[in-house]
Amino acid sequence: MKTKNIDAYAELHRQRTYGNTAVRMRRFVEPWVQIDAPETLIDYGAGQGRFGEILTAPSLKVRDSYDPAIPEIATLKRNAYDFAICIDVMEHLEPDEVEGVLAHVASLTRRAVFIIDTQPARAILPDGRNAHTMLQPGSAWGKMLKAAFGEAVAIPVFRKGRCAFKTYRSSPAEWAAYWSKFLPAEARYQAWRWKGGRYD
Repeated sequence: MKTKNIDAYAELHRQRTYGNTAVRMRRFVEPWVQIDAPETLIDYGAGQGRFGEILTAPSLKVRDSYDPAIPEIATLKRNAYDFAICIDVMEHLEPDEVEGVLAHVASLTRRAVFIIDTQPARAILPDGRNAHTMLQPGSAWGKMLKAAFGEAVAIPVFRKGRCAFKTYRSSPAEWAAYWSKFLPAEARYQAWRWKGGRYD
């Protein structure tokens, strides 16, 4: 759906390269996709990152990206998906747009993972405002997500200034599976950084 700042973000995407958030946040999201084993996935608000395309998830037969600020992916290809990921999107909305966007995601799927930034961005919009126009604490985002989806379960993200939720409950066995997948991925990430890797 088109929001008020789409033209501004289209201009930012023309001027700069974005997308490394997908690499940094992959280890938090990928295990949930693997456990849920969806066949269809939408990367909602994909930007340039194409998060859905880098996930290791053998069950996926469809990996669509959607972002109204990127012409080539500005149109949804389906009306429903098994799973959605929405990474660093919600904080870019105007306050009066949040409810509508969450309702739109919820109309596409009831199973989604959101990662949301809760601090100011480095990027500045053409009108001089900070690109994170909707800054709220994690507790507030949890309430908004629960209102839209009926559930909002906090999940690990381990980064100051970010919160993360999934819109469905998981069994203790599924949480155990999550940690068994996440911990090795976290160890690899930290080893990569220790060797001089850089994601920012």
